[in-house]
Amino acid sequence: MFKFNFDVEGTDMDPTILGPLLEPSSNSSSSAAGTMQTFRELTLNELLDALPDMISYSPLSFPLSSGRDLTLVRRDLFDARFQLISEAEEDPDEETSKREKISESSLKFVDSPSDLVPGVYEGGLKTWECALDLVDYLENSGARSPTGKVILELGCGTAIPSIYLLERLFAQPPTNTGLPMTHIHLQDYNDAVLQLVTLPNILLNWYMSPASISFRQSITSSEVSFPPVDSTAPGELPITSELVAAFQDSLLAFNISLRFFTGSWETFDLQQSLSLTKEANRDRTYDMVLTSETIYRVESLSALIELMRKSVGQHEYQCLVAAKILYFGVGGGVSEFVARVEGQSGRVETVWEKSAGVGRKIMQVHWP
Repeated sequence: MFKFNFDVEGTDMDPTILGPLLEPSSNSSSSAAGTMQTFRELTLNELLDALPDMISYSPLSFPLSSGRDLTLVRRDLFDARFQLISEAEEDPDEETSKREKISESSLKFVDSPSDLVPGVYEGGLKTWECALDLVDYLENSGARSPTGKVILELGCGTAIPSIYLLERLFAQPPTNTGLPMTHIHLQDYNDAVLQLVTLPNILLNWYMSPASISFRQSITSSEVSFPPVDSTAPGELPITSELVAAFQDSLLAFNISLRFFTGSWETFDLQQSLSLTKEANRDRTYDMVLTSETIYRVESLSALIELMRKSVGQHEYQCLVAAKILYFGVGGGVSEFVARVEGQSGRVETVWEKSAGVGRKIMQVHWP
């Protein structure tokens, strides 16, 4: 069991000021606990049905190298914990027609002082620094528009990079004709992470975007009070059937497909994940694979690298990895990652680097 000594959960925290990387706890010699989670897809409808009646959120603001300050919103961690407690207290014999119960074991890692329980919980409820680095790089690299692309974020957690891409899409005029569909796929080891933070964060940022303006203009009921569109202030968003329907309508209007996958990288089924994305005359591969803070454990590197290699195939599609130079306590880091990629005939190019303080990099992986 391991403890990251920092994250960016505090809205007033400078993400460039870091403490020690990764500190083993007293029982750090123990092996991965539990049974490995196997691949499965959680449908958008499943995740929407699992939403509570209200979501509490706070802003996440950070400066970009482009000169603009980006502000997104995230579900509060205490709010996710409250949802777990509430569902755990429900009558276990009662049928849950609306919501699928989240495992009671999820509550253990929300309350745990550890940020990593190998094989059980992989840190996805919190936002880590390298996710912000990846957003900054995407903003300044001249990357092409995500419109019409097939994108996979591995180990997505709070999904900040994917939400940034969705922000770009939602800022454009909607169109459901003339352009190919944009596919954004999000994977995390834990299904509870997708239910508690990944999908709620996407929904929250949709509400704060121009894409929700039609819904907000249509609100006439005085019984439900929706918050103002202000991503710089904390608030609470009521989850009504009308809001959920408007969100789904927006995805159709913007020609966006969201899919969610859970389980280990070893068991990830690329054939299933790409089964609905084949356009005329294109291979079944991803145009872009993104991942951040996922190379901290040596034991999982081979599976991650093999999945990335198969995901992009023999193409110059972008495969971006954001990570710290070294993760103390578990042995992972950039050097080991590069060695493993080169061992599979790949090539790693550093496209962004921060050397002051705790070193961090963004690497683009090329395959022959």
